[in-house]
Amino acid sequence: MSEQTAPKQIDQLFQIAEQLSADSSLFPEYEDNAVDQSVKGLVKPEHCKTELSRLSTLNIDEYIEQVVAPSESSQRPGAKAIVGHLILRAITEVDDGPLYATEADMDFNGKIRRVGFICQNREYSNGAWGPQHHNRAAQLARSYARRAMPIVTFIDTPGADAGEAANAGNQAHSISHLITEMANNDVPTLGIIWGAGYSGGAIPLATTNILLSARDGIFNTIQPQGLASIARKYNLSWQECAKYVGVSGYELRKAGIIDGIIDYAPSDADEKRFNLHQAIVTGIQSIETNAAEFAKNHPYMMDHYKQSVDRFLKPSEKLQNLQKDSNFFLAETPTEHINVFGLTYRYTRYLTLRRRIHSSTVENYGRLAEKEIPEGQLQQRQTAEAKRKFQNWLQAPEKIVYDDALHKSWKSFWSKYEDRDESRSTIARLFLGEPKNNYLKSKQELCFNLGLYLFNRWKSDAPVNFQGLLDYLENYKQSRFLLRANDVLDTQAVARFIENNAHPLAAYIREQLPHNVHQELTEGLEKEKSKGALKQSIASALNIILKGALIPEGVRTQLKLSSRTDTLANSMTSAKVEANRRILEESLAPYIQFRQENIQNPQHPDITILDAILQDELRFEFTQVCRNMLVFGQLYDNFINNLVNVAKEANEARALSLESLKALLEKSLAEATNGDSYTAQERESFTHWLSYFIKSSQRGAFLKSVEEWKKLAFPRLSDTLFVVITFIFEKLMPEYHAADQEGKAYSGRINPVSIGRRKDFWNRLTMAYHDLLIQQVLDDTKRQKKTSAGALIERFFSDFQELNSSLMSADPVSFPGFRSSIESALKKDITPCGVITGIGTIRIGEREQQVGALVSNLDFQAGAFDMASAEKFCKLMVECAKLHLPIVCFVSSGGMQTKEGAAALFSMAVTNDRITRFVRDNELPLVVFGFGDCTGGAQASFVTHPLAQTYYFSGTNMPFAGQIVVPSYLPSTCTLSNYLSVSPKSMDGLVRHPFFDNLDDQLRAIDPDMPVARHSVDDVLERVLQGYVSAERLTPDTGKGSTAAKKFGKIDKILIHARGCTAVKLIRKAQENNIKVVLVQSDPDMDSVPVDMLGPEDRVVCIGGNTPDESYLNAKSVLRVAHHENVTALHPGIGFLSESSQFAALCGNHNINFVGPAVSSMETMGNKSNAINTAMRVQVPVVPGSHGILTSSANAAAVADEIGYPVLLKAVHGGGGKGIQVVHSADKMHTLFHQISTEAKAAFGNGDVYLEKFVTSLRHIEIQVLRDMHGNTKILGLRDCSVQRNNQKIFEESGSTMLPRELEQSAYDFASKLANAVDYVGAGTVEFIFDLDADTIYFMEMNTRLQVEHPVTEWVSGIDIVSTQFKIAEGESIADLKPVSKGYAIEVRINAEKPVIKGDELQFVPTPGTIRQCVLPQEDYIDLISMAAAGKQVSPFYDSMIVQIICYGEDREDTIAKLREYLDRVKITGVCTNIPTAKRVLDDEVFRNGVYDTGYLPKFLDRINLDELIADVEKEADLSATAVDASALKIEGSDELKVLSPTTSIFYGSSSPSEPAFVKEGDIIDVEHTLCLMEAMKMFTPLSLKQFNRADAELYPADQKFKVTRIMNSDGQQVNQGDLLYVVKPIIG
Repeated sequence: MSEQTAPKQIDQLFQIAEQLSADSSLFPEYEDNAVDQSVKGLVKPEHCKTELSRLSTLNIDEYIEQVVAPSESSQRPGAKAIVGHLILRAITEVDDGPLYATEADMDFNGKIRRVGFICQNREYSNGAWGPQHHNRAAQLARSYARRAMPIVTFIDTPGADAGEAANAGNQAHSISHLITEMANNDVPTLGIIWGAGYSGGAIPLATTNILLSARDGIFNTIQPQGLASIARKYNLSWQECAKYVGVSGYELRKAGIIDGIIDYAPSDADEKRFNLHQAIVTGIQSIETNAAEFAKNHPYMMDHYKQSVDRFLKPSEKLQNLQKDSNFFLAETPTEHINVFGLTYRYTRYLTLRRRIHSSTVENYGRLAEKEIPEGQLQQRQTAEAKRKFQNWLQAPEKIVYDDALHKSWKSFWSKYEDRDESRSTIARLFLGEPKNNYLKSKQELCFNLGLYLFNRWKSDAPVNFQGLLDYLENYKQSRFLLRANDVLDTQAVARFIENNAHPLAAYIREQLPHNVHQELTEGLEKEKSKGALKQSIASALNIILKGALIPEGVRTQLKLSSRTDTLANSMTSAKVEANRRILEESLAPYIQFRQENIQNPQHPDITILDAILQDELRFEFTQVCRNMLVFGQLYDNFINNLVNVAKEANEARALSLESLKALLEKSLAEATNGDSYTAQERESFTHWLSYFIKSSQRGAFLKSVEEWKKLAFPRLSDTLFVVITFIFEKLMPEYHAADQEGKAYSGRINPVSIGRRKDFWNRLTMAYHDLLIQQVLDDTKRQKKTSAGALIERFFSDFQELNSSLMSADPVSFPGFRSSIESALKKDITPCGVITGIGTIRIGEREQQVGALVSNLDFQAGAFDMASAEKFCKLMVECAKLHLPIVCFVSSGGMQTKEGAAALFSMAVTNDRITRFVRDNELPLVVFGFGDCTGGAQASFVTHPLAQTYYFSGTNMPFAGQIVVPSYLPSTCTLSNYLSVSPKSMDGLVRHPFFDNLDDQLRAIDPDMPVARHSVDDVLERVLQGYVSAERLTPDTGKGSTAAKKFGKIDKILIHARGCTAVKLIRKAQENNIKVVLVQSDPDMDSVPVDMLGPEDRVVCIGGNTPDESYLNAKSVLRVAHHENVTALHPGIGFLSESSQFAALCGNHNINFVGPAVSSMETMGNKSNAINTAMRVQVPVVPGSHGILTSSANAAAVADEIGYPVLLKAVHGGGGKGIQVVHSADKMHTLFHQISTEAKAAFGNGDVYLEKFVTSLRHIEIQVLRDMHGNTKILGLRDCSVQRNNQKIFEESGSTMLPRELEQSAYDFASKLANAVDYVGAGTVEFIFDLDADTIYFMEMNTRLQVEHPVTEWVSGIDIVSTQFKIAEGESIADLKPVSKGYAIEVRINAEKPVIKGDELQFVPTPGTIRQCVLPQEDYIDLISMAAAGKQVSPFYDSMIVQIICYGEDREDTIAKLREYLDRVKITGVCTNIPTAKRVLDDEVFRNGVYDTGYLPKFLDRINLDELIADVEKEADLSATAVDASALKIEGSDELKVLSPTTSIFYGSSSPSEPAFVKEGDIIDVEHTLCLMEAMKMFTPLSLKQFNRADAELYPADQKFKVTRIMNSDGQQVNQGDLLYVVKPIIG
């Protein structure tokens, strides 16, 4: 239905804004700036001029050091700290990471006023806001304005967060929303650039009436580093970019971008902070004074106000719809409605912003002859920095003894070298090898290992460094005379000589040193650099002299040189490095070490990597290694760049054919060795090296290390692809080589066995493949250039008349290269402006309408939205308001025109404000179609404006920031319009691409789940023709129907989603039922017992990651594996996703048989509140309580008062003993309610809480249920699980010693009722509380999965529960199933843990590590489900259960006796276990008598001898066998000691990422000093040297101090028992 036609009412204020914004009567010329006159605490104008002159004289590095560095310093205080000094008191505060806001009282020169502060807080994420921060800031701005509070903003950000999550969360929309709020509010606003104000993150808070800067604040459209990426074709470094655009406050003030500079910087004395206070107070007052004056002098402000009141009192239907759908502040009551002064604040704010932008016209532009583009320094700077780092390594190479593998290889080489001429008998040669061959092999191995080591040591610098090493080796006879850092014996003396001495030699050195090197030396001396750093600086400086010309004779004659040196200098000019070295040695003796030959003694402890390379025996061979490593590095990179060629095959088949791999290798190798620099001989050498590499045992560890740093070198690629590259090199290349050379079979299957800590790997890998292919399709559409401005105008508009066609960019900062782009455009008759605007007619069927049009001009700077574009758009809106025409925009833009400098940012604020007024005040629609690349400021200001109707073409790339300036991987799922179209917050709808009819089909061919458009551009334009101001939501075609019903069917191949003991049981049963198994395992579990159990037709797939969150909880990755392995069913195991109804639904939607209940059953019984209500409905007794979700602590307290304390608070989605809290009294209710709600939200994603009576004495009873799709319900029996600790079960029994027979039967009946009530299918467990005091049972919960303790019931019922699960899932009936009740069974869970007394409390601490011995005797009456075996690792990442022992007997007494005797024969060493605890329980009379409740185990532990228990646990684990002795800690040939990891754990060097490290290299510590935290199974243990000392061995003497000389690991890194953590050195004396 169309809306009523609105009368054509022209808003006069909107019309005259364009004229008034340029009216100099409002704001005088800048020399007489009103802000300078009215705002106090600012830098005086004359000083600003002086400082501008000084800045112009700085070179680029000086500019960066003085202008940019202070604002970006990590030591700079954040806005929160400074606001605390400015206010009297904070009324309310918001402290949300990088967002800090406060409503506070402030002293306004004796009067107290309430002010709202909104700040970017650099203390968190460096001040980078995500979408949630922008949206919250918008709410705060709205809140402050509603209460008539002036708003002060502090701008301090590197830019808004442009990462994956931020883009997926609609970052551009949130920025646009905040700009809209800041531009539209009706109170005085004052912005302060406090530190670095960059990009779209800065402009919302800069949308203020007055904008000031701290004295050392900086501001620009984009970080200089990002600008350098955009201007990369001009070879500009980021440092040059910063200086060209001018980011300092003084330059910004001159350009009219800011209004003044506050005479204060954080480095100033505290008393100068008064200037900041005064600037805020007088700034707000001046805004208010000027607004009053403006309103008085401009009567049309009152006219507009009256119109505003009329619209409020008599809103049109259009306006009502507009206000209903808007998400920014619009007055809802007369009290909130704007007054005339609020209107003036808003209007003058726009005029101020409008004056900050300016453009030129083609007529006014002065055409120039071809202007030479200044040559950039990027390449030069990068080369200089790379050389500097390599020079530093040459001057201080590491000792070879530090790397165990290299040291071993080094010793082996010298051993073989000494034996090379030894003669051996035939027999000896047969067993020991030919000495000469052994020597050659060891040489090859050593050189090979050195190459691998240096490649990973140098990482991204490897290409430069290997080339540098080649040059060094080529000129070895002279290179060896260069100084090393340790050759400088007295740093201060040498530095002072160079700096201050008048001697001709010192003067010569000063003359020869480049400015930056000389400056570094001067600063090192003045700032008292560390001795090591100053040594490096001096060595670098003097090496420049050594490598330069021969020190002049005039200087040499002033020196007392030896005759030998004098002769050398005069006769061997070709050996000038040697001669210069001798001259410096003699002149600076004894401060410079006389050169000694490289250490030749292979046993010398100080021998370095460089010494080794320079050995006469290795030097030549290593030159070839350098060349081969260079080729390998290029080959690796080419593999990455060529992956797109195999992405489709790899994604669909999870394999690479022999032909594909051969083509990939040959193409990449050809690219790596092209050109004249590689001879046929060198190519042959590399082929030989590659053959050696793919046979090397070192390649796996080497490639994993390369993978980790290469992903940083290619940040815009998904890190999952690097896993594939590693796999190709590590597994497929050897396969290919064996097939090619030996004719062996080649499978080509891509199945990595070590993925690393990558969450959701298989799903993200599929996304990465999709991204490569999608980009290929989109690049192809761009190459066809069908979406030019002319094509769009021709397709959608007739009678098009262009407006303001001569407006163009003014090139305000004369950015290098931008002028030439302008000239080039003009030569081609292209206007140098990012948009084309005009009036045209759109025609849909028989209906037509004149409209305003804006179309991106892709022919100039890819449609970058420059200031001329903003002016054109503003003028277009004015013209359309006059004619009462809607506006239709087609926008493709890389963002703001960054080459125009900081002023371009205000184009965002200006266009945003005008759209608000155009739509709101003129009641006209503005429709935007995004296409192509729609990113950056255009996207974040007007395309996503809250009042714009925003649609995107299919295939539009629409991130907040373009990939060119975002150094991270952005998957298509967070940037492509198709994927984002499912969210109404992202757009109003997706439309088909009007120029590529088959684009959606191409995209769907890549990803069948890709959303595609249902509607066209014409469908949207038809609504425009009908006059609709608000948008209609157009939903995309997602290709998905409703959630599929539960699947049943024959199971031939099953994916087992489980680990540990559960996986062992499920694999065993699948194999017994002739079902093929696909097992998913995390990285730590790839060498587990379940993997060893797999048969020839079974398969294991590594799902990656360490923790559950990184591995087993990634539902989409599990589904990807299921698809690629073509399984028919999936068993979810126990824990992880087994009770996730969403996961079950995902399986159903993808036609996979989920071995478990229907989604509806899981949703009902998985939600505890729903489960309780279901139980009540079928008259199953429940614990007295709320019987529903509680919304507040007050409601909870009311229920508790009614049923009596104590009560239990429970999280609705809790489980496994988590999300439960006992409340003993009313005074604790409020605190504990909010605690459990918060914890539940964090742990389970839902904070809903309910309450029930806390039963103080109870037994834990559970009933095993089986039910099929035909409605047959079978009760298999009962289990008692009352022996538990912290709600975790230890013993489970097949009967209860205290439950009366009639209650047992009731439990069976209740369980059957519940299963029938929810139409349950599969195996489930109904849990009850047996209240001992009340002698009754209550329903507790239903576990909609298999239970760990299910084998107990299998023994006594005679039913194979897991096999029956499979049958039920296949659709079979269990009507004929006849459970029995025979005998008794008990299960004990064996956990890898040890008891530890901490204070007065006994804790059981997980003890991961390697199992050394594992003896589990086989018996007919024992069922073993074990993941324990000799040599297997107990991981620190999961629960500590390693064995389930289930014992069967005639009755309980017989079963206890058998189990007790059996445990005596079990032997597990290497890790501690709870077996000694279990044996004590079985011996206990209370347990044997069977009269106890769930508090039994804690009470039992209270009454036994804990010291004896701890001793028994350690004795049975036999930990002494793995203890390290002192000799094993010593580093050969040194007094340094190793510190080895005592357990398998996760290493953390500090208590949190924001806290300092416990130790740093060079620290002096005692044995009690904390070195790090070791985390296992979420428990953190501090580590100190003292903990290694034992009664029989003091490894680190208590009275000794130690120096930390090396730290081996980084935070979050897994370390295994025995891994090297630190190197320490005893301090003598």
